Amino acid sequence: MTEHEPAALPQPNTQVTIDGQLVTVVATTASLTGADVVYRRSDGTLDEASLDAADLAQVHIPVNDAAGHPERALTGLWGRWMQYAVPRIRSAVLATRPLQPYAHQDEAVFSHMLAQPRLRFLLADEPGTGKTIMTGMYLTEGTRRGLIPGRTVIIVPAHLVEKWRRDLRRYFAVHADRLTPELARDPKDLDPRVSVWIVSVDLFTYNTDVRRKVAGARTSWSLTVFDEAHRLTPTSQYLSAAREVSERTHHLLLLTATPHRGKEHFFRGLLNLLDQTLYPFDPRQTDYHAALRPSKLSFLRRMKEELKDLDGRPLFPARYAETVQIGLTGPEEAAYTAVMDYVDAFYGDKATLARSIYGKRAASSIVAATSTIRRREEVVRGPAGARTDVPVPEEFIGAGSDLQFEVPDDDVWQRAEDAVVAARSKDKGKEVARIAAVLETLDRAAATPPTKWLRALELMERHGIRPGSGQLLVFTEFADTARWLAGEFGDAGFTTDTLEGAVGHAARDQLQQRFLAGRFQVLVSTDAGGEGIDLQSAHVMLNWDVPWSLVRLEQRMGRLHRIGQKHPVHVYHLVAPATREGRIQEVMLQNLEEAGRSLGGRIFDLLDATAARAGFDYGRALVEAQRSGAHTHVPLPGAERLLDAARELVADEDRLHTPANTAEAMARFRADRLEAINPVIVDAFVDQLARARGWTLGPGPAKGIRDVVARQPLPPALGGGLDRLVAADGASVRRAVNDGAHGLEDVVVLGPTEEPFGELVGLAVREGETELVRGTRLTDTAALTGYLLLIYDAEIEAHDGIRRHRRKTPLLIRYSGAGAFEIAWESLMTLRSSAPVPAEATSTLPPAARAEGAIQAQAALTREVDRVRAERTAWVGKAHEQLDQVEYRYLDELDELPAEVRRDRRNAFTDLKAVRIDQLKDIAKVNGSGIRLAGWAQVSAGARTTDLGYDPDSEAIAIATVLEELERFGFLVDDRQTAGVGYDLFARQARTGEQRLVEVKGLQHGLEAIWLEQHEWAQAQQRGEDYWLYLVTNCSTAPEVVLRAQDPAGRLATGPRRIERFRIKAAELRRMMRGEQ
Repeated sequence: MTEHEPAALPQPNTQVTIDGQLVTVVATTASLTGADVVYRRSDGTLDEASLDAADLAQVHIPVNDAAGHPERALTGLWGRWMQYAVPRIRSAVLATRPLQPYAHQDEAVFSHMLAQPRLRFLLADEPGTGKTIMTGMYLTEGTRRGLIPGRTVIIVPAHLVEKWRRDLRRYFAVHADRLTPELARDPKDLDPRVSVWIVSVDLFTYNTDVRRKVAGARTSWSLTVFDEAHRLTPTSQYLSAAREVSERTHHLLLLTATPHRGKEHFFRGLLNLLDQTLYPFDPRQTDYHAALRPSKLSFLRRMKEELKDLDGRPLFPARYAETVQIGLTGPEEAAYTAVMDYVDAFYGDKATLARSIYGKRAASSIVAATSTIRRREEVVRGPAGARTDVPVPEEFIGAGSDLQFEVPDDDVWQRAEDAVVAARSKDKGKEVARIAAVLETLDRAAATPPTKWLRALELMERHGIRPGSGQLLVFTEFADTARWLAGEFGDAGFTTDTLEGAVGHAARDQLQQRFLAGRFQVLVSTDAGGEGIDLQSAHVMLNWDVPWSLVRLEQRMGRLHRIGQKHPVHVYHLVAPATREGRIQEVMLQNLEEAGRSLGGRIFDLLDATAARAGFDYGRALVEAQRSGAHTHVPLPGAERLLDAARELVADEDRLHTPANTAEAMARFRADRLEAINPVIVDAFVDQLARARGWTLGPGPAKGIRDVVARQPLPPALGGGLDRLVAADGASVRRAVNDGAHGLEDVVVLGPTEEPFGELVGLAVREGETELVRGTRLTDTAALTGYLLLIYDAEIEAHDGIRRHRRKTPLLIRYSGAGAFEIAWESLMTLRSSAPVPAEATSTLPPAARAEGAIQAQAALTREVDRVRAERTAWVGKAHEQLDQVEYRYLDELDELPAEVRRDRRNAFTDLKAVRIDQLKDIAKVNGSGIRLAGWAQVSAGARTTDLGYDPDSEAIAIATVLEELERFGFLVDDRQTAGVGYDLFARQARTGEQRLVEVKGLQHGLEAIWLEQHEWAQAQQRGEDYWLYLVTNCSTAPEVVLRAQDPAGRLATGPRRIERFRIKAAELRRMMRGEQ
């Protein structure tokens, strides 16, 4: 000991203030100048500090005297309520977002994905079902729950990068940064402040700097997402790159609408990327005697036909396709023939490619054909040096000496056209003369309106699309045709715009939003322009040109048939049989349509796979037609053959199909309405924090937006200035913007899962923690007797297979002479601060309350631990079953292999299975921490019998009367009177799933005014149509239910839109009674 040693050191389990934080002392060791203190923070983490004598003298040890500041203490209670409630809201992320998920989306995220401590998952729903939305739901909800504590990388095709960024920002307020080569070249690590990165799959695969940033040895990700994951095939470099990042990520999510397409080898390679234990894969093996059935823990695929909207109606309307024959006029056919004869005469070894280039343009429009012919004329007339034999782009090189033309990339087609136009001339003089004759023939054809244009107008009229009414999407392969069509539509009185591959991402997004908002009628798009863009405000589409790729045709047809489409979709293919490829296209498409009618439209997303399964090479057939002329015979598969192939594919799809359990999802939606923290609660929380901090809250520029003004700088969550606009949810801001309000870009949205809200919750907890430890005095405006309120801190620790993590679990216990019991946090809504008490009136927490409170807090924590453990045990049980099933199927597949190979593979699988079982054992572990008393309050009664608005002696009779009636009507009823949740009974109809939160008021005699307490009125505002007010009169003689009012807050328009005690006059009750009758 020295003269500097303090007389007394902080003792273990006492709470002191160190560096401005209230902490719990774990251990103290005297040192030469003071003491070394090990302490536990409020979040359960440990730290230590070396304190000298001066520091120890300043360490504040709260006095247990019930003299804590009431307003600050109450703020701390609200902060702990939010700490408790937000993690337990099943879908809190969506509570303040402009998105209402559908049942199948909710099921995928909450039943299949979030339930998994380590997600390795292939989400393979059909096109247009909202896989981007489901990913955003998983990302944001997983982040909130602590499942995704670190960074996320999303790897997508280049044309979808900006769409992903926009959708994440719009629907989930997630700001994702784009990983560019410039950023990747920087030797420093990626900005740690960015939680979500997006990069194109080509950059990731082929750019070494980007690949190092994403999958290098120093990199780790909480979540990696691959969109269009069917590109990750065993024959591509994409898969090897994906394997590298899969080893650097905890969660891995693959998205594709086409996981199989009849290619078992590719499908197995994709699943092996997810989990090498469940899905062993040998790239050398390509033949399999059985189809792989993936585990539901790692695979989900639902079909459009079974999906429902929120009202139970089919989510996707019917889709119809029709091939429309275009009969060319004499001048039109002469123009087409002139172009093709010119190609046959003047292109030698490039004739096949040249025919496809010139032929497709000539079939598209006179304008497109003329444009290419004039480009060729300039080259031929120009210097000889401008004419070179440029190699054919490698993407067109097929097997042997053949070319293949199902090339989906517009840039590649442009390079091919450049090569054809720049080719050497066999005879310059003759070619110049022939070009002049061709141009003259094209000019004659252009003198009259094209037949295809007139037919398009007829189809538009069929659907009521006229100037000022209706919308239309038109696809063409050529920008020249697109611009000409835009002019034609404009001249006809239609508001029109074009979308080409050269349009930037931001301009594409703006154009899409304008079209969806109905600000123009006709959108003419090239394939490159229309990739990855949803345009479901229209329901009629014209394929002005039919592409040579059936995959591209599928993609086009999916632009309108997406979530949000309200009408049956009609797609028209405009085909001229007189052209060389036209007859092939007409017959093939008609046969596919006939097969599709037998399959209820399911063929439209399997066009390419159906043709391939039928042994038909669509692109090669078109090339042959170009080479041999319009009247040559090219064998085509009939409708029956295509139908048989499609049925085989559908059988494959059905084998992978998981039925959507929409009934369970709808039940979850009903349960969500009981748990939600809506803007009423958020506003009340902000009100309480403002009272403690001395802020002034006033109305903002629009309804739902408030102005926070302070004399001292606001916290960083609110910008750090002296005033800031805030809103309890994003809907208020959107409404204001839609109504024309300006200057709202900096409004802070305080939804339960927004970062600023979380920061304010932490501030509220800190604001009141010292006052609560000291003890405080509060008043319960709904209580007739006083009681003690005890607040405990605890954590629940779980394992995700890699690491442990903890979740805050604050507990609220009520103690009175009748004993201690857990109560709902909603009961805080009736508490108000009491006036400061004189020093002589202070008191301490009685030992009996401390002892009984601890027992009940431990019991409450045990119940919560048991609930979480049961959830995890159920999941682990399913995982064991799936692992056993996979092992059985895998070992069965090994039977035909040589004994040595079979033994090696069996041993390898056994080793991997053992590792997986150890992980599952860890995942099943759930433990609770010790409980820690975080504070207490002496609560005095604030209600008098004369102020209640009902007779307490009549309450029990009234509730018994209502309970009997509900049970008679088939409701299962749970008594919630003592829980303090703001209603007396929770009733659920077993047959229909209808639920009622029932508040009962009993009157001894006839009708008179009643009061709803703060928490009752708050619940009425929050729960809307789920909340019911029952009124029972004449309880002393002949009790009678005279009012059953659904959504009283909605029906009482004059009621306050905040948490306060509300008096309902007798006249209002009579009005509601008349409305009920």
